[in-house]
Formats: sequence, structure tokens, C-alpha cells
Amino acid sequence: MYHFSKTVGVSFDAAIALVTEALKAEGMGVLTEIDVQGAFKKKLDIDFRRYKILGACHPHVAYQMLQVDDKAGVLYPCNVVVQEHDDGRVEVSAVDPLVMFLMIHSPRAKEIALEASQKMQAVMERLPSALLVAA
Repeated sequence: MYHFSKTVGVSFDAAIALVTEALKAEGMGVLTEIDVQGAFKKKLDIDFRRYKILGACHPHVAYQMLQVDDKAGVLYPCNVVVQEHDDGRVEVSAVDPLVMFLMIHSPRAKEIALEASQKMQAVMERLPSALLVAA
């Protein structure tokens, strides 16, 4: 699987705030934010669900990877998606850096990517899971 995903038990706006805090707790920051809903409305006049892409980066991991391969920057940043489904569920998905960096054929790159993957998994674990409601 190329991503980690989790349905969270909070609102869309709260999920954005929680993801940002979870990233910070793992030494990461948000470099970019893309409002897909707004972009589709503006550019295509299409109504789309709330969907944001947060471009996250861990500076130390990024620096180490660029020391291994100076073209690795084409793979940055690590994207985290927060989306609100039609049924109101809010889902957070994050790229698995280990899969993302498999294209760099180096044992050191794999070690760095594994570290980044563990950090992203820790981010996801910090988020509250939605409670399952029995039918």
C-alpha cells in the first residue's frame, strides 16, 4: 500500500489542526496547502467535497535524502490528504515515504525512507480514530 489512512472522529477543520500538530510533534512541518475544493470551483466551476492536501516535510530527513541523491527533491514534500466524504466521515491519508523513495536505489536511501515512514506512521497514530457505531 502506498499510503496510510484513517477515518478520524473529528470535524474537517479539527482534523487539519490535529494533523498539523501531529506533524509538528514528529519534527515535521507543513510547507504547502492545496485547497482542492476551492481550486476545482475556481478553475472548473465544479462543486467538490472538502479536500485539502498538506505538503509535509521533515527537514533533517529531506537533507539526508538530498545527500544521497540530489534529484530526490522531485519527490518532496510528503503529502497528507484530509477529506470529508459525502456521508460526513473525515479521512486522513498520508503517503508512505518508504514506498515514495523506493525509486532511489541506495541502501542509505532505504534507511532514511524507513525512518520517514516510521515518523509518518507515528503522525497517523496520534490522530483520534472514529468510533464505530453498531447497526
